[in-house]
Amino acid sequence: MPLLSAIIALAVSCVSPTTGNKDKLPERLTAFRFNHHNSMAMYNGENYNVTTMNDGRVHVVIDEGFPGEKEFYLNDTTIFDELLTIVKTYKMDKYKENYKTWMDIRDGDSWSLHYTYNSRRSVSSGGYMAWPKNYKEMRKTLADYFQKWRNHTQGVLIFDYFKFTSKNNKGQDQEFTLERGDDEATMTLRDAERGIDKTINVSNDVLQLLQERANTVNLKSTIYDYVTDDKEATRCTYFVRYNTGDTISGITCHTQYPSHKVRGILDFFDKWLNE
Repeated sequence: MPLLSAIIALAVSCVSPTTGNKDKLPERLTAFRFNHHNSMAMYNGENYNVTTMNDGRVHVVIDEGFPGEKEFYLNDTTIFDELLTIVKTYKMDKYKENYKTWMDIRDGDSWSLHYTYNSRRSVSSGGYMAWPKNYKEMRKTLADYFQKWRNHTQGVLIFDYFKFTSKNNKGQDQEFTLERGDDEATMTLRDAERGIDKTINVSNDVLQLLQERANTVNLKSTIYDYVTDDKEATRCTYFVRYNTGDTISGITCHTQYPSHKVRGILDFFDKWLNE
């Protein structure tokens, strides 16, 4: 039996009540996060984030670089049972808190692992160009496991509304909004420097294209976020509302040259600005 199948098959036994102690409930995961980042790669690497929401839903983010992330909600906690089995199989609770290398490497791989139990106990580990002995196998098992969720279709988060603003020190604003409608989406384009202020109708499919672009440039990733008190800096913000009603927002700044995430959004709207 393949290793991953065997691991998942053990999930039920891992959450069985503790023998001889009926009053003590077994620990179950309530959050799990794993990230592997290569600073020299065009895309970041893997990012798996599974968290329990206040309303009981399970929020899942799978981001493995291009073609971007997948984000959805689950209404049951089976995914945590299966992840707990992987945690136990690779004895992740035995990992050191921090792994370091003696080599002077500036652009290598870094990784982090964090998971939390319903008992509020948490485990954290990570490193830079150093890892546990079974790290390679553990990383592959997680990638194989989350691959099955790539085809999940229910509860997937879809852009319903997107707003991006950019304001430089001269007060020259840019603002782009895109909102889903019954038949068509409404796009608003404002660029003070170029004297553009218009509202047009586009296909609702444009929202999917924008979401793919936002995912590809890691718009929501905090890795490249930059906030400064420099009065010469340009400040950019974004706001997203999903089909579920959930929202997210963020801010980043740049001085001379926009980051790849900001440039990616600006380039997306250039087509309609120039029409």
